[in-house]
Amino acid sequence: MDSATRKNILLGFFVTIGIVLFIVGIFLVGSKSELFNKTFPITAKFTNASGLKTGSNVRFNGVKVGIVKAVKLINDSVVQVDMSIEESKRSFITRNAVASINSDGLMGDKLVNITTAKNGGEPIQNNDVIASTNPIITDQEMQKLSATNENIRVISENLKVLTTSLNSDNGTIQALYKDPEMARSLKSSFNNLNMVTDKVLNVSNSLQSITQQIQKGNGTVGKLLNDTVLGANLAYTLNKLKETSDELNKVSDQLSTTMQHVNGGKGTMNMLLTDTAFANNIQQSMLNIKTASGKLDQDLEGLKHSFLLRRYFRKQEKKK
Repeated sequence: MDSATRKNILLGFFVTIGIVLFIVGIFLVGSKSELFNKTFPITAKFTNASGLKTGSNVRFNGVKVGIVKAVKLINDSVVQVDMSIEESKRSFITRNAVASINSDGLMGDKLVNITTAKNGGEPIQNNDVIASTNPIITDQEMQKLSATNENIRVISENLKVLTTSLNSDNGTIQALYKDPEMARSLKSSFNNLNMVTDKVLNVSNSLQSITQQIQKGNGTVGKLLNDTVLGANLAYTLNKLKETSDELNKVSDQLSTTMQHVNGGKGTMNMLLTDTAFANNIQQSMLNIKTASGKLDQDLEGLKHSFLLRRYFRKQEKKK
C-alpha cells in the first residue's frame, strides 16, 4: 500500500471519528436542553434565586422532568424562573404544585424541585405560574452557624472556668460543694423560705376571701361599700354631725368671749361673781321683797273680811 492510500485511509478514519463525536455531542446537548422532547413552559417566582442558572435541572419529587430556560429579575424582591417541562410529565404536575430551590446534594448545583399538594388538583397548563417557597440561603445559614459556634466556644470557656473553680479550694461554690455544714444551713434556709412562702400564700388566700365577702356585701364593710341606702344615711349623719360641731364651735366661741368679759371685770355677771357689796345689796333686796310680800298677804286677808269687799270675794269663790 502506497503512502497516498494510507493517508487517505487515516484522513477518512479521523473524519469519521469527528462526525461521530459531533453527532454524539449534538445528541447530548440536545438531550440536556430538551431539544428532542416535546415540552411545555411554566413559571415560578422567588424572592431569591441565588445559584440557579439557565440549564439547571427541574425535578418533580426528585425525578428530573425539565430544565430552567431563563432566570429573570423582575424587581428588587422578585425573581422569575421560566421552566421547560416534558410533555409526558404533565399529568403528574397539578396547578397547585409548589416549587422550591434546592441543592443537588450537600454542596451541589442549585435546582428547582416541584412537589404536588396532598389534596390533588387540576393538571397544569401551559404558562401557568405555580406557587413557590423561599429558598434557604446557604451564606446566611453559615453566618448563623458561625455565630452559634462562637457562642458555644464562649459557653465552653465559661464552663471550663466554672469547673476549675469547683475543683479549687477557694470560693463559695467550692464551699457549698465540699462543706456539709454549709449545705445543711443552705437547706434549712430554703426550708424556712418555703415556710414563709406558705404563710404568705395563706395570707393571700385570706385576703382574697375577705375581698370576695366584701364584694358580695357581707359584713359591715361590705354593707358600707355596697349598700347605697346605708351609705346615704351615713353621709346624712356625718353632715348633721358636722353641722352640730359647727354650732358647738360657735357656742364655744361665745362662751369664751363671755368668760373673757367676766374675767375682765365687764358686765353684770362679773359684778355678781366678784362685787361683794353688790351681792349684799341683792340679798337685802330679796329680804325686803319677802317681808313686803308677807305684809301684802296680811293686807289682802284683811280686805277679804272687810265690809266693802266681803261680798265680792264670796262671789268669786262661788264661781270657782
